[in-house]
Amino acid sequence: MKILNRPLASIPYIDRHRAIVNAKNNTIDGKINLTKQNLLGLDNQVASRYRDFELAIQNNQLFSFIESPTLKLNKDELLGCYTGYTKRVKEIFKLIKDNQTPGFLKRCPYCGVTIPKTHDHYLPESKFPELAVHALNLIPCCSSCNQTKSHNWKNATHRTFIYFYSDTIPAERFINIQLYFSTNGDSIGAKFSINKPPNVSDDHWNIISSHYDKLGLIDNYNEIVNDEITEIFQICLSHIRNGGVNLNNFILGLVTHEESTYGSNHWKVILLNALAGSPRFKKMVTDAA
Repeated sequence: MKILNRPLASIPYIDRHRAIVNAKNNTIDGKINLTKQNLLGLDNQVASRYRDFELAIQNNQLFSFIESPTLKLNKDELLGCYTGYTKRVKEIFKLIKDNQTPGFLKRCPYCGVTIPKTHDHYLPESKFPELAVHALNLIPCCSSCNQTKSHNWKNATHRTFIYFYSDTIPAERFINIQLYFSTNGDSIGAKFSINKPPNVSDDHWNIISSHYDKLGLIDNYNEIVNDEITEIFQICLSHIRNGGVNLNNFILGLVTHEESTYGSNHWKVILLNALAGSPRFKKMVTDAA
């Protein structure tokens, strides 16, 4: 698990909102487009909210960032800047994608499993419609995580999901794995768990553990791990059958690639490290070859 690179602000984020508004038709069926006029009239308020949002991120104060009752009254017009996925909205999506490490967005940052084909509004668009097209409020994610998170983002005491543009992912391992072998040693399984590292503060851990709990990530990993082990086994078997001589280095090479892309606390990195350190798994592969 890694945080996202922030999309570049070479063009100020507010100017992208303005470009979307300015691209709207001035008239509809020969009549003044009142939606566009209203959005133009809200420009100063929206710009102020953009500044406050960016400062809240900079100062790690997202939890205390509150809604704007005035702008919520204009929710439909503001959300209309996002819906429809216009050319300028797609430019924001591209900006986000282009600033990530190659291959990183092959997996959803929220779960680390599925291809991210949607964007979650970290601060819910129903409560913060003025931030509907702010690049730093759009997290690429899979539809399952998007639907599960929905409009939730905090409780009475802390944020309940990791904010992937500024939160810190601990360097210490917090995902654990236990390998299980059948009695005769011809099959293998695994079970994941999550534990707080000693050097991570309670406040920090509350967000991380809540993220995993609310998205059901450990249960998800435990559901798919056996299929993943089978796939890794077949890859290792193919390596040996095609003349590979050092299975340990081969598996560690897989670890290095996955870890450089997704971080040391990604579930597949944890799994690969466990298999690389298991003599029984390597014996299973060589015996099958």
